[in-house]
Parts: sequence; structure tokens; C-alpha cells
Amino acid sequence: MATETTSSATGPVGASVGRRTGQYLLAIDWLSEDADRVAPGEIAARLGVSGASVTEMGSKLEDAGLVTVKKYTGVKLTDKGREVARELAWRLCVVENFFGEELSADLNDDQSYEIGYTLPPEAIKRLRDLVDHPCIDRCPQTRQDYDGCRIA
Repeated sequence: MATETTSSATGPVGASVGRRTGQYLLAIDWLSEDADRVAPGEIAARLGVSGASVTEMGSKLEDAGLVTVKKYTGVKLTDKGREVARELAWRLCVVENFFGEELSADLNDDQSYEIGYTLPPEAIKRLRDLVDHPCIDRCPQTRQDYDGCRIA
């Protein structure tokens, strides 16, 4: 069985997550913006995976304390899961903004995620310092406050 690699990307709670785990957390966070829980079918459609994969990952995420799963009602991020997802969303936003504004290169979500996931925290902070405007609307911290988009 292949193990999932983790990067130095750590969320505010200090929890390292694997690359694929982070993609699930982001999908759940984005899909749950207008709902309390997210149906496994919605997650599967968003990520292009099978329902069985969502069920398996849901169990792993629940064991890690990142989500709660209720049969027939769906998946919900825990506070810890939300913090990790928001850190990853912030990284994606910084990368997308930097490449778009500074390099005139449009990256898709997958490309932005891969770069943001891989870069160490100091590199992300440096990219953020080079982009002198708020992150894109999906950046959860920008919705409230421009200064909140900078992680100390």
C-alpha cells in the first residue's frame, strides 16, 4: 500500500497533512460554504474520484480528527480540519495571485495547489509579500480582512 507524502506545509494548528488529504479538506471546505455538511457524492464529483474513495478517505480524516462523518447526512470539517483547509486555501491563493499578477501566467487550481503545497512556509510568505493586493475571493481570510491574509 502506498503511503501519502507530506510536505512542510503545516496549518496553523501544526498538523501536517498529505497532498491528497489536503485536496479533500479543501474540497470539503469549499463545498460546505453554504451547507452544514457535504454529501460524499459532491466531494467525489469535485475531485473526480469514486464514492468508495470518498468513504475511505472520510474514515481516515475522521480518525485524524479533521472531519466528522454522519451516515446519510455527510461530512463536516472539525475546527482543526477547517484551520488546515484554510491554510492550504491561503497557499493556493497566494500562488495563483503571484503567478497571475507578477508573471502573467494563469494556473489552474491543481497547479496552484501543487506549488502552494510544496513550497515551504517562508517561500509562501515571500511570494505574498511580493503581491501587493488581497488574495482571490476564495481565500477565506480575505473575505474578512486584507491584513488577515498574511500569516505571521
